[in-house]
Amino acid sequence: ASKDAVIESAYAAGPMGYAFWMLVIAALFTSFYSWRLMFLTFYGTPRGDAHTHDHAHEAPNTMLFPLYVLAIGAIFGGMVWYGAFFGSNDKVGKFFGVPYAEASEHGEAAADADHGDDHAAEEGGHGKAHYNLVGAPGEGAIHNSPDNHVLNDAHEVPVWVKLAPFFAMLAGLGLAYQMYIRRPDWPAKLAKQQAPLYQFLLNKWYFDEIYDFLFVKPMFALGRILWKQGDTKTIDGGINGVAMGIVPFLTRLAGRAQSGYIFSYVFAMVLGIAVLLTWMTLFGGAN
Repeated sequence: ASKDAVIESAYAAGPMGYAFWMLVIAALFTSFYSWRLMFLTFYGTPRGDAHTHDHAHEAPNTMLFPLYVLAIGAIFGGMVWYGAFFGSNDKVGKFFGVPYAEASEHGEAAADADHGDDHAAEEGGHGKAHYNLVGAPGEGAIHNSPDNHVLNDAHEVPVWVKLAPFFAMLAGLGLAYQMYIRRPDWPAKLAKQQAPLYQFLLNKWYFDEIYDFLFVKPMFALGRILWKQGDTKTIDGGINGVAMGIVPFLTRLAGRAQSGYIFSYVFAMVLGIAVLLTWMTLFGGAN
C-alpha cells in the first residue's frame, strides 16, 4: 500500500515523469527478487546438504512473535489505517490533529460541481470536496505546506496509474517464474552473455571500490603522514629534543651557578633587585 501511495503521488507531482516510471520499474524488480527468493527457497533442487536439512528447525517464539505482529500490520495496515495515513486531507488532519480547511482552488470547483457545473467538476475534483492541511509547524503531528496539494491530486490519478504497481508485480512474478522454475538455466546464460553488466551489478555498481579509493585509502595515507611526520618526528622529536638537549643544558647552567660562594649569591640577588627596580621605574607608573 505504501508503494502504491508513493507511485500515485509521484504521478500527481509530475505526470508521466521520470520519477513515476522509475518507481514502477522498482516495483517490478521488487516483485522479481521477492518471487525469486520464494522460488529458490521452496522450489527446485535442494541446495543444502543432509547435515543442513537434519538440523533445520523453526525459529523460537522470541523471533516468531515480532514477525506475527509485523505480518498483521503488513496485511491489514493498508486497509484499516488507509484513510488516516493516505485518505482525504480531512481524515488525515483528524488523525494527526492538524487543522484543515476546504481548499479554495479545489473547493470552489467542487461546490460548482454540486450545482451541476460539469466543466467545474472536470477541472476541480469530480464533484468531491477537497481539503488542505492548514496547521502551522508544530500544530499537530505533521505539517503540510499550504501550496502542497499532492495528497488531493494523488487520489485523482487515472485508473491505469493505480493499477500500474499491480501489473508491475505480475510482470516480476512472470519473469521470476520463467527464469527460476521453467528455465533455471537462463540466469547463468544471461550472466555469461552480459558479463560486464553482470559483474557491474554483482559488485554493487563498484560503490565499495569507489568509496575505498576516494575516502578510505586517502584517510589511511593521511594517517600515516600524521603518524610518521607529525607524531614521530615533530611531537616525539620535539619532546626528545627538549628532554635530551635543552633540559640538560639548563641543568648544567644551574649547576655552574651553584658555586657555594656567598658573594656570588649576593651578586645574583643585587642584580635581580636592580633589574626589578629598573622595570618598576620605567613601567610601574604607566597605569
